[in-house]
Amino acid sequence: MGRPRIERGAKQDDVIRDRVAAVAARSARPTSLLGQKTDRSVTVPLDQLHPDPRNNEVFELGGIEDLARDIEANGLAHYPVVRPHPELEDEYMIVAGHRRHAALSLLVEQGHGGRLGQVVCHLVPSDDLDSGVLMLTTNVRQRDLSTLERIHTIAFAQRLVAELREAGRLEAGTTTDGKIAELVNLAPRTVAYYRSLTKLIDGLRALLDERRITFTTARELAQQPVDVQEHVLAQIEAGEDGALSGAKVAALTESARTKEPTPAKVPDAEKLITALERAAERVSNLEQTTPDELSTFAPRIATVAELLDTIAAKRGV
Repeated sequence: MGRPRIERGAKQDDVIRDRVAAVAARSARPTSLLGQKTDRSVTVPLDQLHPDPRNNEVFELGGIEDLARDIEANGLAHYPVVRPHPELEDEYMIVAGHRRHAALSLLVEQGHGGRLGQVVCHLVPSDDLDSGVLMLTTNVRQRDLSTLERIHTIAFAQRLVAELREAGRLEAGTTTDGKIAELVNLAPRTVAYYRSLTKLIDGLRALLDERRITFTTARELAQQPVDVQEHVLAQIEAGEDGALSGAKVAALTESARTKEPTPAKVPDAEKLITALERAAERVSNLEQTTPDELSTFAPRIATVAELLDTIAAKRGV
């Protein structure tokens, strides 16, 4: 027998109302925007629900097939949270519930559209900042995050806090680390630890997530310039599989720092002359079609012409 959807949906109403109220309480803007109509539900065709692109930049959509089987057997336990789409009229963007949306889409593809093609959703009027805060706080409190997701959530929270501060929606005296810690539900010391890893390039983040390098090694690599990190990653990928010792990575890092710089490639003269000919032809076309556009650039054109004349004179042309 399936789970009683109405009862669970009612409980979810309370959860969503509390979460939205909490977001509104932390914001310096009026609470009416997020506080009103938080108990309003809308039934939306699945093809009118759109994921927030930011979600895929931060969170992984794992376990979709298992979730789809659970929904097929027991129904949708928790309704997605949506907001009016910022660009598409009468359509909606998901704030919380991206895995549920992916699972429902999978079921529809498998021929269950008649029963699951319409989705009951909680509607929360919000803008990009409010929805970003709600998306972040909901996910970090309801899921066990991977190392990569932790790093991405810290980086995302860091951007959110900067945008909130710029918009004047942080209370006076709010520190960046303190606000990030609040958003991601971690202690400030842990936030500082993960923030140090946000400078890792993606390939090294993946190695950390796979536990091929340790947190200590990752923090040391994060302090290196991007070109050094890329060199170390290339050396690791060209070597043996498996975990890497801190000493091995340190040796690769030192090698990358001391390697001879690659000499700058001398531009090919023929390519430069060809590009110059094409540019001159385009300028000539502009002169014929829209001469007024070139008026302000006349001094710069004259300077280029003088340089070319000088080069030609040196070669007796």
